[in-house]
Amino acid sequence: MALENVAELARVLARRERLGKVFARHAYGMRAWVDLFSARIAVVADPATKTLIATLVADNARHMMLFRARAAAHGVDPDAYLCPVEGEAIYERIAELQSLEELLGYALGSLDHFDQLLSVYRRAARGEDAAVIDEVRADVARMRDALRPHQGPAAARLAAEAHERYRVRELVETPRYAHAG
Repeated sequence: MALENVAELARVLARRERLGKVFARHAYGMRAWVDLFSARIAVVADPATKTLIATLVADNARHMMLFRARAAAHGVDPDAYLCPVEGEAIYERIAELQSLEELLGYALGSLDHFDQLLSVYRRAARGEDAAVIDEVRADVARMRDALRPHQGPAAARLAAEAHERYRVRELVETPRYAHAG
């Protein structure tokens, strides 16, 4: 599923100082993923799947710190970000998912969407912002490849659900970036 508001987002990010808000928003989301996915590691029996989820958590923790630093470099306090209801719904859904297949499908759909966003952000970024986005995007590509073999019918349905939830969130977040300065 393609990102719906690419042109609007690119136009808003033509003012590069708005990237600070983008970095703060995603640092918040990455922190939520660390909390939500790390809670699942202990109940996974298969060592390879346990390692996959632990890697997802570790990636998100590292990316969170990178994005927090980039937000601060733009003068944005990453702890001041207020997640809209549409964003919280994404994280609430992760907590509700029962099966591992559903969880991994939702993760893949989320990362597919995030990769599309990173592509738009990268076009607006320069210097250290660009380097951080490139680093995160490479990790996201690696994780997407690792998640694909775990996809079944329930996973495909949850990936589509994740795409839709993020699509709705983008329609709320992009105007917030525009009003950030």
